[in-house]
This record gives sequence, structure tokens and C-alpha cells, in this order.
Amino acid sequence: MSDARHPFVTVRVRSEQLELAQLRLWELGATGLEERDQTTLVRDADLGGAVILAAFADEASARKALREIRNEYEADIVYVPGADWATEWRRGFSAQRIGKRLLLHPSWEPAESKPGDVVLTIDPENAFGSGDHETTRLVLRILDERVLGGERVLDVGCGSGVLSIAALRLGASSAMATDIDEDSVVVTARNAKLNGVAPELHASTQHLAEVDGVFDIVLANIETRVLVHMPEDLRQRLAPAGMLILSGILRPERDELLDAYAPMKLEQCLEEGEWCACVLRHAEP
Repeated sequence: MSDARHPFVTVRVRSEQLELAQLRLWELGATGLEERDQTTLVRDADLGGAVILAAFADEASARKALREIRNEYEADIVYVPGADWATEWRRGFSAQRIGKRLLLHPSWEPAESKPGDVVLTIDPENAFGSGDHETTRLVLRILDERVLGGERVLDVGCGSGVLSIAALRLGASSAMATDIDEDSVVVTARNAKLNGVAPELHASTQHLAEVDGVFDIVLANIETRVLVHMPEDLRQRLAPAGMLILSGILRPERDELLDAYAPMKLEQCLEEGEWCACVLRHAEP
């Protein structure tokens, strides 16, 4: 049994600070985030707010993030033995229905499916994309509505692979999933196998500018500060009649994002909580 310890930064916030604190931790290099309470790893979350547990790749990156985040929030660092984390990371994940067809569940919890359900088995491990966050659910709702079958999909910043795997299970013909984090690529490949779509999904750390071809659906669930610097690369990967789905956008940031992607046409915008996801198309010639 491994004696390795995993470093985590715990951040205590008021409820209204939760979303911004989570974004800040992603910016600081977190490899995974979970909201915790006194029943899980953090047992003193009795301040009337929330506790965010942020995983980091190593102690150096965790301590660097801690120095930064302490300027804004009450924070500390904890270490969890590898054997404990192997079971604790599962807490809080449960089956959920998204849209009309999708039933998302972790592998350790049986799915009670109904006729017509499209079942997704997703184990996020330390990669973003359990389906619990609004940004992920918004894209899944769009895919549930819009995937008709046969589409080629590009998933940029794939995390757990939940979005590209969902598109394939809904009928897309192929998917390419990319992420700068090698662990996310491993988790995506593992989840693709769990869902029986491994032959149709290629996951890698390939840079977006190096991706060949064009795609009918391009997905990017990242965050606005990153997305505003990506319009040209994403547009080049989108087929002439293709659909670009962007998420990770706080509602007050929507206009900034749309300005960055002009003259693309906004076809749909879904909102949940403080977040929104946008469906864009190429401007008509």
C-alpha cells in the first residue's frame, strides 16, 4: 500500500464567494476541486459558508497556490494519505439526470436507467468534469438537445472526457479530446473505455494549433480569461456549418466573450446560477 501523501489546499469562503474562489484556484494550477463540509475531509466547516478542497500535483505547486490565495481568503494546506484519498474522492458524486436523455453516474453506483436513457459512466478522479459543476451540466444539456448523429467532435480542455464521451454516446461518430494536463488525458481514455467508446475517441496533450482537420462540434469548457485569447484557433477547427460551444463563462463576462468572438453568430445561450454557455456559428458570408 502506498504511503504517498496528496497535497490539498483548503479554502474557507462565504457562500457568495464560492464561484470566484473556485475560478481563482483553477488559475493557480489546481488539478481538481471539490466543495466539502464537516462530513468529509475537512471537519471544521462550521463558519456558515463553504470549504473548497483543491488538489495539486505536488507540494511545491500547492504551497505556491497557498501563498497567493491567502491574500484573498482564509486557507491552509492538508495532506491526505494515498490510500485514504482513493476512497474519499468518491464522496459527493452520485447519479444525476441531465437534459432529456442523459443519465450520468459514477462506476461504483448502479444506474437506474429507463428506456431511452443514454447512460454515461464517469469517474472524474483528479480531473475536472464530474457533471456536478454548472459549466459541465450546461454543455451536456446543449449536447443532449443538439447531437443528431454522425458528428465529428473536438473537446478542448477535456478534463475527465465527460463532454466528448457524452457526444459519442449520443451518436457522434468520432471525437478528439485535448488537455494540457497529462492526467486528464489518462482519465479521459479510461472513461472512454468504461463507456465503450474508446475506438472512437482519441485523447492527447496535442496543442490546439497542431490539431488537423475541422469538426462539426467544437467544445471548450474552460474559463473566460482563457477563451478570449482562443477565438482564431477555435474558429479554424470549426467546419463551415459547425457549432462552437463555449462554457466556463460567468454571466457578467458574456458580452466580453461575444466581443472576442465577433463576427460569429450567437445562436443560443443557456444559464444556470452565475454561469452561462454559448452556442456560436460562423457568420454568414
